Amino acid sequence: MEINWWIIGILGLLFLIAYLLGRLHNRKSADIPTDIIDLYKGVQDLPAKVLHVIQGSINPQKGKMAELLTYAELRYDYDRIIPLGWPIDFIGIKNNERIDFIEVKSGNFHILTDEEKHIKNLIARGLVNFRLIKVTEEEVQRFVSARGKN
Repeated sequence: MEINWWIIGILGLLFLIAYLLGRLHNRKSADIPTDIIDLYKGVQDLPAKVLHVIQGSINPQKGKMAELLTYAELRYDYDRIIPLGWPIDFIGIKNNERIDFIEVKSGNFHILTDEEKHIKNLIARGLVNFRLIKVTEEEVQRFVSARGKN
């Protein structure tokens, strides 16, 4: 029973670190407190065996944990990370350079689902567009009015 509480404590710490790093995402690097960075580096320095035990003990949540840790890492590669969740995990935007669709896979097998393969093929064929939808103030007002009558 003791090891379960230990694992839960480590997981809580990892979630807290990822949450704090996410909150600091929009700050300039000069505004990030060094103690948070040191804490994050400390987690990265955990022995691989400890991280393996943590991941193995929570097998159903392993993918989500991998996504959370990946999000913390990706923040340094992109100006903006947009979590989607499904079917693609993230969109990464590097201003004036690129936009990446990011899928995170954990474990030994990195097999894409059929839907993920389909999206990858659409991107590879250049069938990705930017779509602007304009909504007038009148349309919004009509919608709000109609919902208020129900």
